[in-house]
Amino acid sequence: MTNVFSYIRDCNLFKKLEVEELLFVEFKCMIEEIRFGMWSDANYFVFVTNGKKMWKTKSKEYVVTAGEALFVKKGANIAHQFHSEDYCALMIFMPDEFIKKFMFNFNDTFSTKNAPANLDSDGIIRIEVDDFISSYIKSLEVYFSMQEKPNSDVIKLKFQELLLNIFTSKKHLEISSYLNSLESSKQIQLKKIMIDNFSYNLKLDEYARMSNMSLSSFKRNFKVIFKESPGQWISKQKIILATQYLKSTDKTINEVAYDCGFEDPSHFIKVFKKHKVLTPLAFRNNFVS
Repeated sequence: MTNVFSYIRDCNLFKKLEVEELLFVEFKCMIEEIRFGMWSDANYFVFVTNGKKMWKTKSKEYVVTAGEALFVKKGANIAHQFHSEDYCALMIFMPDEFIKKFMFNFNDTFSTKNAPANLDSDGIIRIEVDDFISSYIKSLEVYFSMQEKPNSDVIKLKFQELLLNIFTSKKHLEISSYLNSLESSKQIQLKKIMIDNFSYNLKLDEYARMSNMSLSSFKRNFKVIFKESPGQWISKQKIILATQYLKSTDKTINEVAYDCGFEDPSHFIKVFKKHKVLTPLAFRNNFVS
């Protein structure tokens, strides 16, 4: 899977503005219809300005068109690009450290103590695009159209204004709840990241990066939380999910393998048979009969 944050940050194909840890991007894609897996170790906003795109998580699909917006949590998902027209969006990547500093600096403006508990939201959250957010999107478009590089302090202040609006508005409780959860212990965050992302074809060091840990620290904390190694736990969870798909959907074996994060169908069949003795097809046939 592609680390979309690293790819865009290091790629010269897009207009970008970097302000401290923040990365603002004018993303334009003119490729044909394609489905691909991606992950990010930074949370990000997506404001669609043209075209259509679909994000797919473990449980839901999110189709967005021009004028709509999403908040995407750090983690993995599947994107589907439609070829009906060119897809364009403004994206803002914000690492955890920026959010933590923001909450500390503006603690007097809004109280995190009275913030809602961590709502059990999906890896992607739809944003209600009101007049304030529409105005903010237009200001971003102006920055990218300027011949001279815009003032970094102004860009940062405008973004902080956007975050303040999110933290103080009842329209965005899911997002503010999630951002507040970044202050919780690393073990709590690790557990949530694994539950949300085990079904993707990710490497252990990528899970570690999303958890803001070194690989050795990640493995050590993982074993404390789940009482087994990451490889054992991930494999079991993928098989549990695969059995659910085989029992309750008409997905093909190839689709089940892909949706459960296996490298390829043959690898899926091998691991499934190790856990369940039967092949996936035999398991489904036995269940149906």
